[in-house]
Amino acid sequence: MSVFIQWNMRGLQANREELSLLLSQYDFTAVCIQETLLHSDKTASFKHYLYYGISAVENNGSLHGGVAILVKNTTPHQQLHINTGLQAITLRATCHKTITICTIYLSPSTAYTITELETLIDQLPPPVLLLGDFNAHSQQWGSNKRSTRGKMAENFLLKSYLFLLNSGSPTYLP
Repeated sequence: MSVFIQWNMRGLQANREELSLLLSQYDFTAVCIQETLLHSDKTASFKHYLYYGISAVENNGSLHGGVAILVKNTTPHQQLHINTGLQAITLRATCHKTITICTIYLSPSTAYTITELETLIDQLPPPVLLLGDFNAHSQQWGSNKRSTRGKMAENFLLKSYLFLLNSGSPTYLP
């Protein structure tokens, strides 16, 4: 069985020990991480996993964003190179079947359009598993409010024929 998780980590180095513990206790196929907060000269390594990442962006002396995918080293895969200005990284992995895994981070301080998201999705061979932090609020994924970005994410889901995999429980836990 293939198992994928997504985690807005708010600092890979700050949560490295907890992630290492999770990786040692569970057999994840891939871990999609947002807000790694890693400099461009930094990478990460974890036992039995290969790391693919895009560094965080420096703004006014502090780091923002960064995305990564850790994939089990026994999982046949290859990185897909995508043409986007969004913070996203993509792999094509063979589990029970071959799928495209994409993780994305959309900063709350950066504007983006549905067209940018559609352009990203159009580059990805189906089936696609899109995991990420859109910084968008909607009751569809457990928020108690609906933001403008939430409405846009909902519209993107409808236009792209993607399905939301969420039980309705909150996606943000303080």
